[in-house]
Amino acid sequence: MIDTTSHPSVEALRTRIGPLCHVLRFAAVAYAVWVFVLLAMHWSNAAEVTRAYSHWLKADLLEVPAAQRAGGFLVQMVPWGLTVLACWNLWKLFSGFLAGRVFTLDAALTLRRLSLAGLAAVVIDMITRPLLSILVSIHMPPGARHIGFFFRPDDMLNLMFLGGLLALAQVFKVAAEIADDAAAIV
Repeated sequence: MIDTTSHPSVEALRTRIGPLCHVLRFAAVAYAVWVFVLLAMHWSNAAEVTRAYSHWLKADLLEVPAAQRAGGFLVQMVPWGLTVLACWNLWKLFSGFLAGRVFTLDAALTLRRLSLAGLAAVVIDMITRPLLSILVSIHMPPGARHIGFFFRPDDMLNLMFLGGLLALAQVFKVAAEIADDAAAIV
């Protein structure tokens, strides 16, 4: 494997992107914590859960009991856990960039793990929505219970963005493998 960490062009790139790498590493941690806090605040507020799901389901729900809200919170911990995994890989990717591992197989594989975890988080979030709609309406009288599947505008944007990152990771992986093969020949 070729060592590019001390190459002058890599050093110049590290100097230019260093501050951005630090900001993005901080943002990854802050985002994971922020989403957790928002989820905890949302699911602990009966009026907010009832209002939000009444709006999304286009139904008049009775106040959602605490046990059902706790269940909803636990269901949303699955996509949140995948989000944390994506954020962890973002941290690792930019830490690697700061260490000079920019055009490496390791960086490409980390980018791939980041995009796959992010894609999984988005898809699982979308899949859990019908389960959440059941959870928040199961206390309703028969005939007033709901199952709903809905898309949000940011779903498609997230899927496209993360799919693009996955494709970019594959391009970087092949480029790194080609560079390693060329270095082995020389």
